[in-house]
Amino acid sequence: MKEEPLNPSQASTPTEYISLPPSPVANRSAQLFDRIRSTTQSVFPRERRSFITDTTTASRKRAIISIAIRKGLFVFFSVHGVVSTALFALALVRGKGVKLNSYSAHSPGQKRAGSRLIEVLLQTIRSSSTARLASWLGLYSSLWTLTYSFLRKSQHQYSHWNPFIAGSLCGVSFFAQPRADRKEIAPNVLCRGIYSVLMCYPLFQFKYADMLLFALSNAQIAVGYLLYPNSLPGWYVHWVSRVGELNPRYVELNRGLDRSLINPLELMTKERHHRLIYRDTQPRTWFNELRIQSWLNQSNPIDRKGAPCALNHFNHDSCIRFNLAQLFKTIIKMAPTYAILHLVPALIFRSKVLLKSPMSFMSSIIKKTTSSALFIGTFVSVVQNCFCLPSQLYERFGIIIKGSPFYALMGFLTGVSLFWEEPKRRGELALYCAPKGLYSLWTVLKAKKWVPRGEIIMGDIIVSSIGCGMLMHCFVNRKEHMPALARGIISQIVDPHTPDRTKKTKAIVIPDQHRNSRINLDDQNVLSTGVLRTLDDQDLSSPQPSPSPVSS
Repeated sequence: MKEEPLNPSQASTPTEYISLPPSPVANRSAQLFDRIRSTTQSVFPRERRSFITDTTTASRKRAIISIAIRKGLFVFFSVHGVVSTALFALALVRGKGVKLNSYSAHSPGQKRAGSRLIEVLLQTIRSSSTARLASWLGLYSSLWTLTYSFLRKSQHQYSHWNPFIAGSLCGVSFFAQPRADRKEIAPNVLCRGIYSVLMCYPLFQFKYADMLLFALSNAQIAVGYLLYPNSLPGWYVHWVSRVGELNPRYVELNRGLDRSLINPLELMTKERHHRLIYRDTQPRTWFNELRIQSWLNQSNPIDRKGAPCALNHFNHDSCIRFNLAQLFKTIIKMAPTYAILHLVPALIFRSKVLLKSPMSFMSSIIKKTTSSALFIGTFVSVVQNCFCLPSQLYERFGIIIKGSPFYALMGFLTGVSLFWEEPKRRGELALYCAPKGLYSLWTVLKAKKWVPRGEIIMGDIIVSSIGCGMLMHCFVNRKEHMPALARGIISQIVDPHTPDRTKKTKAIVIPDQHRNSRINLDDQNVLSTGVLRTLDDQDLSSPQPSPSPVSS
């Protein structure tokens, strides 16, 4: 039997497949996914949305007071929750209270990992410093809403000063902090206010102004840490010693020799410096022991005006090898801390980047963490040379280096470490160090009686109020020129809101000479949409003619 040839049109027709109905499991998964997506969009909208409606010039007094109270409570609980979460994460990373390998049989007096976890969580929640910080910011939000709203309602000739007046009155909220903390916070607020004013109203342009401010601040901080530790906060002195792996006894001995506070008899007594100098309590290498004994056998050891650096790195004969080891050790030790410090603000202010591209978000966090770890490692290496360089110069060439000028120079050189950080973070780091340097300088000048030693009544509140006034004036009038971190924090305090995750579109500017010869962008979008719809409506199974080279 002879087979009939196939019709060419039938041969070119593609095979049709019968689509099976989706399974019940697939339907449930799709419904669950749609429900999760709709719930997420309702809870976290794409557009900027305030949690509490802000006041207007038409708001009544009772409404303004109600909104101010609600904003204060909202900011209090939000700040308390965020700070407690960050402290809890830091406690877990540092491993202060939780060991996850204790789920097995344990001794009667040993706690399980679950109970330790709950104990650490309760400690972070009950922290008095966290409660004071949340109270301060909540009270600040309420005072700003009250004062600025009522000032806007009252028409007066100094209305352009309303933000400064309202911000200055918000300085009353600093009474929520203890007096010791207010003395540390006041220079911070003042420096950030001055920095914001200079950013909004620049006097002149200087590319490396933030690095210069950082270097000058650390010059005074180095002098304060090495010679006048009482001029710096106690926690900051402890933090520098811990991060830099500096022996506090060695720093104290070096300070006493530099300032001529130790006599030869006191140096040789075992009661004062026994744990540092003598080998039976501080094991060291043979070469370091030889260096220390040659120093002690001198006729007058205090003429050196400094202690040998062998007392600081007793297990390393080479200063260069010790500094390199400290560099890598500091980078590894501080990387988890900086990871959390970069991650928490990014989750708050850049959540739209996380939802849009998680990989780029995490790669950015890793890059910033690495840069910050390299920054602090380089900083520690420069600080270590404050002890190794004078010691080596004296032992090799008999050159005596001492006093504030040398330590200020070494502190100034720490500005080189700021090159590791990205440019937009350099200003924040400079603002972190500037208040401490300013406070240390003022304390040293008071100790030397170069400035009046009397205290101004509520001077910390006055300084904080001036700084808050400058910040709020810049925030209301020139918000876009302020530093990003200060702008984001103030924006969430005065008006708590969800971040704006809508796509920002930029207008395309067409030159005048080509404007008439081009199609309008809106008409072009409509035309392209119509062409796509026409192609979708066509039967794609039928063969389409290929474009000719001329038409293409």
